[in-house]
Amino acid sequence: KIGENSVLSSIQRLIEEAQHTKPAIAKLADQIASWFVSLLLSIAAIVAIYWYSVDASQWLEITIATLVVSCPCALSLATPTAITAASGQLAKIGLLPKRAFALETLAHATDFVFDKTGTLTTGKIELEKIVLNTTAYDEDTVLAIAASLETHSEHPIAKALLSANHRPLLKINELKHVAGAGIQGRINLADNKTRWFLGNRAFIEQNGPDPAAIMDDDTEHASKIYLADQEQCIATFILSDSIREESYALIEYLHRKNKTTHLMSGDRLENTRAVSEQLGITHYLADLKPEDKLKNVKILQQQGAIVVMTGDGVNDAPVLAGADLSIAIGKGTHLATVTADMVLISNDIRHIYHGYIIATRTLSIIRQNLGWALLYNVIAIPAAATGYVEPWLAATGMSLSSLVVVLNALRLNRIKF
Repeated sequence: KIGENSVLSSIQRLIEEAQHTKPAIAKLADQIASWFVSLLLSIAAIVAIYWYSVDASQWLEITIATLVVSCPCALSLATPTAITAASGQLAKIGLLPKRAFALETLAHATDFVFDKTGTLTTGKIELEKIVLNTTAYDEDTVLAIAASLETHSEHPIAKALLSANHRPLLKINELKHVAGAGIQGRINLADNKTRWFLGNRAFIEQNGPDPAAIMDDDTEHASKIYLADQEQCIATFILSDSIREESYALIEYLHRKNKTTHLMSGDRLENTRAVSEQLGITHYLADLKPEDKLKNVKILQQQGAIVVMTGDGVNDAPVLAGADLSIAIGKGTHLATVTADMVLISNDIRHIYHGYIIATRTLSIIRQNLGWALLYNVIAIPAAATGYVEPWLAATGMSLSSLVVVLNALRLNRIKF
C-alpha cells in the first residue's frame, strides 16, 4: 500500500499521536524546571545586590556567571532525550506507543493479562473435522452455513471456516453478532427460513439446544464451536491452533521478574487450561465474554494490581480500554485506530518483555539525568555566586552538564536483543 494507507504511514501517525502528550515524569521535570527558573532569578537578584554592595567592580560578572552556570538546559533535556531514545528502540522491535504514559505504566506493571487466540497462540486456526449430530445435513452444507454466518467477521475462527468452505456463500438475513459468544442469522434453505446459531457452548445453550450430546471423542483440548438451528444442535466444528514458540520465553521472563500472568479467554475451559498448563500460567479463566474480561481486570485493579492487557485490538476493545496499559496485536492500516495504548506490529510476542526492559531502563536513566542536573546545580550555583567561577567557565560547565544528560540518554541505543 502507498501514501496515507501504508503501514509506514500508520506507524508515523502512532508516533506523532504519542508525542502530543507527555508522561507524568516529563511533566514533573518541566514543573521542576519552571520552579528552578523562578528560584534562579531570585538567587541572581540576591547575588547582584550582595556583590554590588561588597565590590561593585565584580557584581555584573559574578551575576552573569551565576545565571549562565545554572541554565536549566540539563533539567529540560533530562526526560525528552531519554524518551526519544526509547521511542527509537521501541520502533526497532515493532512495539509502538500511542500514549505517552505507556512507558511508565509498563515499567511499573505487576500483572500481565493475555488473550489466547492470536495472542499466545499463532491465530492460524485450521478446521480439523466436523462432527454431525443429524443426518439431515452433510458436512459441506453445514460448513457453507457456518461460513456464510461468518462472512463479515475478522476473527481467526471465521477465517478458518471461510478458508475450508468451497461452496457458494448463502444469503444471510437478520444477522446479529454477540461479541465473545457467537453469531446468529436467518438463512433460506429449501424454502425453510430457519434461524441459525453459531458459537460457543454457552451461546448455543442460551438459544435453546444443548450441544452436550454431540461430543464423544478424544478431542478434549481442541477448540470447538457449535452450529444449531432453532430445534437442535446440528454440528460441532473441531479447530486446531498452536502456541507461539515465543510465548514460552515471554511467560518465563515475566515470571523471573516476579510478574503475575493471567490467561483470559473466550474459549472452552479444557482448551484454556491446556494452554495455561503448557505455558506455566497458573491464573486462567475461560468462557469469558469481553465484558467478563473487563470485570476481572477491574477486580485485579481493585486489589492494587497495575494491569497490562494484551489482546486483539478489535475483539478485545472493552478490556483493552479498561486496563492500566493495553497492548494490541495487529498489523496494517487499522493500527492507528485500535483501542490500545501500545501496538505490537511484530509477530514476535517476546518484544513485550523487550519493551518492559526498555521501559525500566528509560525510567532509570531519566532519574539519573534529573539527579545529575540537580547535583550539578547544587554545586555550581554556590561556586558561581561566591565568585569562584568566571562567565566563560560557567558557559563551559553548563554545556558539559547538558552533554552528560544527552550522552546518558543515548545509552539506551546500546540495548540489544
